[in-house]
Amino acid sequence: METFITSFIIPVAYLALFLGAVGIIVFAIIQMLKDLKKAQSALIGVGALFVVFLLCYILADGQATKDHTVNQMKLINAGIYSVYLVLAGSVAAVIYAAVIRYFKN
Repeated sequence: METFITSFIIPVAYLALFLGAVGIIVFAIIQMLKDLKKAQSALIGVGALFVVFLLCYILADGQATKDHTVNQMKLINAGIYSVYLVLAGSVAAVIYAAVIRYFKN
C-alpha cells in the first residue's frame, strides 16, 4: 500500500498542484489583459513588493553556515526582513486610517 501511495498518489498530487498553479497564473494574466486600467494598481502593488524585497536583499547580511551558503542566507534574511517591513507597514496603515477617521468625525 505504501508503494502505491509513493509511486502513484504523490505524483498525481504534484501534477494537480502544478496544473492548478498554471491555471491560476493564466487566468490572472487573461483578466489583466482584458482591463489594463484595473490591472495597473495591481501591477504597482507587485512592483512595490518587489522593490521592498530587493531593498531587504541588499541590506541582508549573508554569513555562511555549515548548512547554508551566503546567497541562501541572504535570501532567508531578505524574506524575514520583508515580512517584518510589510507587517510594520500594514500596522502603520491601520493606525493611520483609524486616526484619520477619528479626526474626520
